[in-house]
Amino acid sequence: MPAALPRGPASRRPLARLCGLLCVFVALSAPAAAEPVADALRAKLATPSNDTLYAPELLRALYAGRDFAPLWTGARAGEAQAALASAAAHGFSTANYHRAAIAAGSADVTSAGQAAVDLLISDGLLLLGSHVRSGRIEPGSVTPRPHLLIVDADLPARLGAAPSAAAFLDSLVSPLAGYARLQDALRQYQALADGGGWPSLPPGPTLRPGDRDPAIAALRARLAREAVDGPVGGDGDLFDATLEAAVRRFQARHGLDVDGAVGRRTRAALDTPAAARVAQIVANLERRRWLGEAPGQRQVRVNVAAFTLEAIDGPDVALRMRVIVGRPYRASPEFADRIRYLVLNPDWEVPPKLAAQDKLPLIRRDPAYLAREHLRVLRGWGEQARELDPASIDWQHVKTPLPFRLRQDPGPGNALGRIKFMFPNSHDVYLHDTPSRGLFAQAERSFSSGCIRVQQPLALADWLLEDDPRWPPDALRATIDSSQTRTVNLRRPVPVYLLYWTAWVGGDGAVQFRRDIYDRDAPLAAALAAPLQGE
Repeated sequence: MPAALPRGPASRRPLARLCGLLCVFVALSAPAAAEPVADALRAKLATPSNDTLYAPELLRALYAGRDFAPLWTGARAGEAQAALASAAAHGFSTANYHRAAIAAGSADVTSAGQAAVDLLISDGLLLLGSHVRSGRIEPGSVTPRPHLLIVDADLPARLGAAPSAAAFLDSLVSPLAGYARLQDALRQYQALADGGGWPSLPPGPTLRPGDRDPAIAALRARLAREAVDGPVGGDGDLFDATLEAAVRRFQARHGLDVDGAVGRRTRAALDTPAAARVAQIVANLERRRWLGEAPGQRQVRVNVAAFTLEAIDGPDVALRMRVIVGRPYRASPEFADRIRYLVLNPDWEVPPKLAAQDKLPLIRRDPAYLAREHLRVLRGWGEQARELDPASIDWQHVKTPLPFRLRQDPGPGNALGRIKFMFPNSHDVYLHDTPSRGLFAQAERSFSSGCIRVQQPLALADWLLEDDPRWPPDALRATIDSSQTRTVNLRRPVPVYLLYWTAWVGGDGAVQFRRDIYDRDAPLAAALAAPLQGE
């Protein structure tokens, strides 16, 4: 049995001495008290400019509202740094949010050092929050946004009130369900890329169901590696029914002709590296951030890359149809506006560039082209406009730009069809009907000069006008049948979004990819990966 501890005053002296030493050690090793850190924060933020911080004005608003008390002490500091690391889940480089500077400064336990780290964490979170909510790049471009915009003025209050840094960022994530699903896809394809991706197919002819070919084993291995198109069968070099079903699912996910054969376009999609798919997903996460909260319950979304239009009413897709978009050298732009009116039985004022580049060569080859296409030649505008006799013009020597205008009469052969949907914009782009119906059967439909041709214009018009008792479907059709040109203003303009989404995840969980017909993905991914100025 151990000897009893000595009792009395003499026995307490060594213990008191030990406590005193411990207290001195704790005092020396503990973080500086909040009050000196607050003083250091106040002094740092009083500096007119600070090149290491992206949002000094917003930081002043954040800390002044809490009497300059530090935000990130103890466990909250570690949690905040983890939140900054979550930038990778959004496709951002974590290096752009002060992580190296925070790690380097964390060893400094002085009041000034702790204040500096506290500011870096807050500044990084404000910047990351801005990027998560609205994007890092200017919409539709590869130009970096200013570090923080006037619309981010609410971020200090939101950060100060948030229970944690993670909760602050979560509150800014796109409310579109597809954003979270696309983040899951990013994790999935990043893991595939980190693991070496998948094998390429050896060169060779088209592979078809029933074929036996050594390349079929490679095809099977390729699909099995991605592991999202179902069973791939087990007979190595035989293109059996199980493998055909997997190929068809792959083709459907990539917007290809679903024929079960591995031809040129299917082979190109199969051979796209996993790392390229990662970059594609990263670019499309940014494009979703450009959409923001997509204000308005009723809206029209055109996905140019997928050649589709959706009319959305709240959580439901009321209409879905095919569209024809701009050729690669006359690409349809990305922007948002509001559909304000419809024109029934429109005439078509041929754009000057199109008249010079497309119409003039046709007229020179065949002077009867103008009459056959119901095209008039006009000089001047308004009351001063007068029609010219095409036979009086020496078309072989006409210079460009043309000194007159070409206008096509309304009618079933008009290039705009019987309806156009107007949202006046600087791109001179709109939605319209078309007489060329056969092109909608193509898998890839980039045939226009920039405007969007819609497959079901009457259905879209009915949906846009369904709240207007003056325009029931029978009245709309009667006016169209009359061949009378008529402008119909919407009672409430409807938001329209021209998007370029080459990757998304459907409600069924299938990852969808589309060919980057305008070569926009790689430049956008590179812009997102570039370091921010000042880091």
